[in-house]
Amino acid sequence: MPYFQAFLNDNPKKAFDSVQLRLKRAKALNHDIATYFQDRVKIEEDYVKGLQRLATKTFVDRNSLGTFANVWDTLFNELHEIIKIQTHFIDKISEEVEVPLRGKATTDPEWSTLKNHESNLGKLTRDYEEKLQKVNKHITKSKSSKKADGIETKLAEAQKALEETKAELQKSWSTYLEKTQAIDLTRLVNLKETLARFETIQEDVCQRRVEMAEKTLGTVVDFDIQKEIEDFCSKKGLLVEGGSIDESSSSSGTVNQLKSAFSIKRKRTISQNYSEATFHPKIESIDSHSDGLRSPSSASFHNDTSSHHEVSVPKVVVDSEGYSIPPPEPKWDNFSSSNEENDSDARSEAASSSAQDKMRVEIKPTVVPENEEEAAAAMSLVMKHLNSTPNAKKGTLRGLKDQRRTTIMSANDDDTSTANRSSLLNSSPTSCEFPETTSHPRAASGSETQPHGLRASISETVNIISKDGEITKILITGEIGIQYNSTIRDNSHPIRIRIKNFETLVKSAPNTSYLHPVPDYVDQYEINPGLLGGTPVTVMKYQAHIDPESKDKYLPLQVTPHWKCEPNLTSLAVSYQVNSECKLTGKLSQLSFIVPVDGQVGNVQSKPLGVWSVEKQSMYWQIDDMDLSIPSERKRILARFETEKASNPAPTAVRFLCKGQLLSDISIEIVPSAQNGNGIKEQENNDNSEEFKSNFKFQEISCQVSSGKFIALP
Repeated sequence: MPYFQAFLNDNPKKAFDSVQLRLKRAKALNHDIATYFQDRVKIEEDYVKGLQRLATKTFVDRNSLGTFANVWDTLFNELHEIIKIQTHFIDKISEEVEVPLRGKATTDPEWSTLKNHESNLGKLTRDYEEKLQKVNKHITKSKSSKKADGIETKLAEAQKALEETKAELQKSWSTYLEKTQAIDLTRLVNLKETLARFETIQEDVCQRRVEMAEKTLGTVVDFDIQKEIEDFCSKKGLLVEGGSIDESSSSSGTVNQLKSAFSIKRKRTISQNYSEATFHPKIESIDSHSDGLRSPSSASFHNDTSSHHEVSVPKVVVDSEGYSIPPPEPKWDNFSSSNEENDSDARSEAASSSAQDKMRVEIKPTVVPENEEEAAAAMSLVMKHLNSTPNAKKGTLRGLKDQRRTTIMSANDDDTSTANRSSLLNSSPTSCEFPETTSHPRAASGSETQPHGLRASISETVNIISKDGEITKILITGEIGIQYNSTIRDNSHPIRIRIKNFETLVKSAPNTSYLHPVPDYVDQYEINPGLLGGTPVTVMKYQAHIDPESKDKYLPLQVTPHWKCEPNLTSLAVSYQVNSECKLTGKLSQLSFIVPVDGQVGNVQSKPLGVWSVEKQSMYWQIDDMDLSIPSERKRILARFETEKASNPAPTAVRFLCKGQLLSDISIEIVPSAQNGNGIKEQENNDNSEEFKSNFKFQEISCQVSSGKFIALP
């Protein structure tokens, strides 16, 4: 036998070590091959999961398939069959390949028996080596020592013990080699059969898929294109070809409904003609110029048949003044419900009564006298309004547009403002839409429910693009709104307002329909409260100045997104923290984040809980309010997305609202009449003068800061 010839020699320890190493490597090889098939099973499972996600999607509209539906159904059913085949393939690999390979060394009883032989053989091998060393030692001493008799005796005893151990070792060694060779042979046979079994399973799977593909191919080849076209024409061609009376009447219902919106009398006349006419089952022709909407004389059918029938025409009845009187309403026993009869009768009676009972109008030659005092007062009021309004073209639409577009900014400043604003807003790397949760802060409510008095609102919008918590671009815009509710009728007296800290604004655009600049005062404007009408009106828009050395004081929240994009898994961590350097100290409310994720997301895990929009392919989180006056630890939003392919890192959009504060330092106030020096005198004799003066102070000035394009780049 090969093992006896190779390892039965005078150096048993070296032979034993070689055979034992062979067995250890055999066990490791089985384990490594089993691990390979285990990884193969995981890959096949991922493939099946991908197919299952694909099978749950809807790809086509079945109404547009026609006769191609059979091909599509076969193709889609093929997907389900592949899932079944691959699932069976996975089970076979796990049960018949991986498990037998991994458990061969632990479940085979021959391997357990061999371990006992290895233990005994190891002891004999070490004993043999020790006795062999003693024999060699005595031989060396006998050659150099003078006491040869004593050494020879010890040498003879050592050689005898060595021979006994060698005989026992050879006996055990022969048994061990025999068992080792048998186990090695069985192992290799098992490995060969297992791999052959795997290939047989794989061949069966491939054969089933080939047969399925051939079946699908046959269905595709059998698809008749000409039949599909003919089937479409035969079903949809009824819309443009003549048919039976029932088919034509069903398709003309929409036309009749359209005509009913134009003339009730015309509809009655047509219906009366139809009730008196005699129709034949087949129509000879249809007007070629109708384009689907027939003329009123042929509402649903064409009365021209192979044999013409005369239709009686009702006589037109007129009253004494020449107006036509509608004929009596016909009975619609077979064509309408009782409700339609009642409605039709009611309309007929109303029309008849209105035609017969005409109002007599006479023009008398006398002239109505006018009150000269009232005419003079009205003319004075008109002149006052004309003097207070800006110069613009009156009576034309272009004049109204020019009046609203007028600003006090220079041409250069306006161009610069527009360029700066568009450069930031248009350079936004993403467009994120948040779900609408609140109404506009300036949404108008009924003037009846609003308390009386003058109110102002200042709303600012901060647009920021940041990276790693640092601002790269920033723009702050705002608008001032005024609302006035009063019971005073004569409230046409202009009042003067002042924009406090007006010099801190980079650009300002007053609404010249309401605000009129005061000469020599760049921060003061006159406004006529009578033009406000009780509804909130935006009177000015502006751009605030940004200190380039301290941009951080305009950033309420530091946001930093971190992405990890793998082929089938995307991980996202959004860290955010209150910026202690921000000048806002109120509460940050309506805080939310939105992040778009591409790569065909199939499953989402998030902490805290978020909302995934399949339509927009984006993730939305609503976060609790944060107090900007209290320093907070860095918080995190964690999300994991299972994708079909690798995603790309995307910016994070943030939305928030802070009420009661502004990022700029502006405010608004009323300039007292004693300070304005405009020559307007108060009307002391007016009964409403006290109420008039008390109303011209701001009862409330509301402020808020909201986010615009607030983007955190990855």
